[in-house]
Amino acid sequence: MQTPPSSPPDFALRAGASIALFKDRKVLLVRRKHAPFAGLWSLPGGKAEGQETPRETACRELKEETGLEAEIAGVVDRVRVAAEDAEAGSKGYRLTVFYGLPRGGSLKAGGDIEAAEWVHLDDIEALPMTPGTIELIWVAAHRVRMC
Repeated sequence: MQTPPSSPPDFALRAGASIALFKDRKVLLVRRKHAPFAGLWSLPGGKAEGQETPRETACRELKEETGLEAEIAGVVDRVRVAAEDAEAGSKGYRLTVFYGLPRGGSLKAGGDIEAAEWVHLDDIEALPMTPGTIELIWVAAHRVRMC
């Protein structure tokens, strides 16, 4: 598996989490509204608030960005991501990436995203995505046996 770009060691890494949510051979993706990664498709997620656990962060961000709730099945990976933001400069994130199935809620784009959509696994390669996302989706899909 190709790993996402790593943060240089002198970055102060911000904790965060994301989740690959699956149903009917589709994965839930969001299109980012703001830098870094504005306009790119990604898994729902973001940075931790306060003393949140990674699992709590993933669930909160999923709800804020998509209106959905999840049954988390496990962890795909823990990755480091470097991001460039014209206003804030370089940022580094340490993300715990979960996978699971929808448990409730109603799909609607919210928070800091432009769109939230269920995308068929056959179509994900054609979308402009944040670095490393496609590889994480495939690993997660195999774990929930969506392939």
